[in-house]
Amino acid sequence: MIKSLGNYYKTAFEQLNFIFIPEKSSPYDRVYKMLPDYGEGTIRQINCNNLFFVLIADFTPKEHFVRVSQIHEDYLEISQFETDSSSFKIGRKKLNHVDKGICCYINTSKTVYTHCEAQSPTRFTKILITQAYYYKFLKKRFKDGYINPKDAIHFLSQNPNLPKLNYIFHQIRDCNAQGNSQQLYFESKVLEILSLVADHLEQSQKRPPLKVRLDKRDLIGLKKVVNFIKRDLSAYPSITQLSKISNMSTTRFQMAFKQTYGTTVYQFLKEIRMNHALLLLKNSDYSIKDIAAKVGYTNAGHFAGIFKKTYGINPKEYRNIHQLK
Repeated sequence: MIKSLGNYYKTAFEQLNFIFIPEKSSPYDRVYKMLPDYGEGTIRQINCNNLFFVLIADFTPKEHFVRVSQIHEDYLEISQFETDSSSFKIGRKKLNHVDKGICCYINTSKTVYTHCEAQSPTRFTKILITQAYYYKFLKKRFKDGYINPKDAIHFLSQNPNLPKLNYIFHQIRDCNAQGNSQQLYFESKVLEILSLVADHLEQSQKRPPLKVRLDKRDLIGLKKVVNFIKRDLSAYPSITQLSKISNMSTTRFQMAFKQTYGTTVYQFLKEIRMNHALLLLKNSDYSIKDIAAKVGYTNAGHFAGIFKKTYGINPKEYRNIHQLK
């Protein structure tokens, strides 16, 4: 068992057939390139004073591989995946497929198995916040106002599509700062993420609880609805159609969905659409009109208005800043 994240990342990438690239690196920002025999692409590992780490990955392995890690140090991991070619499991639990969007968990010294599919791009940005930062540094600064990591995990697991959160990860990925300014920028973004989670947690706690007793079949039905929505973001399914998929009445379905995902089904759909629009604007050459259509908006102007209301920037401006960096 490795004692800390810092010790783990000293050798982790070489063991996964990456090679260190010194000319593209600095003492706290290390770039690794996948060996040609095993695939192509890179991983960046930014060490912020051993308090938190940022990983930025964009690689395609030639063969399926598994990363096995067991780290004694407790830490909170929040990730944004731009691809859906990875899976993971903790200890003896079942394998979990990672969807595009936000994924998170708390490390508790158990063995973690991470799977990456052969010939499939793997693209993610991760923030790993150590216990020293979370409990000592943040608690000292904010007293009882800091977020309990278990509360944060619970909230993020129910709300993986928050557009503002996804947007912050894009900003982290595209940061060109170096040295001290880079360290300050990443810390500001970590605090921004935690403040965003804290704000949404406070707002959700103020809402009156919805008491719908849900069994395993209900949760499976809701998952079917989410998968149905994600399959075609250009569609606008009716509540009646979605409730039939969930095998519930329309009233029960709407209450169950909000209780489980913390928002209405149409707000959930809008959030997924906006997140997908970010990826298309950044990683494709589709016109803004075409992107609007792909995420369910026949009027590009209407799409641009919703995008700007969500992110504070219009689609063209976002593309000019972030595309293909």
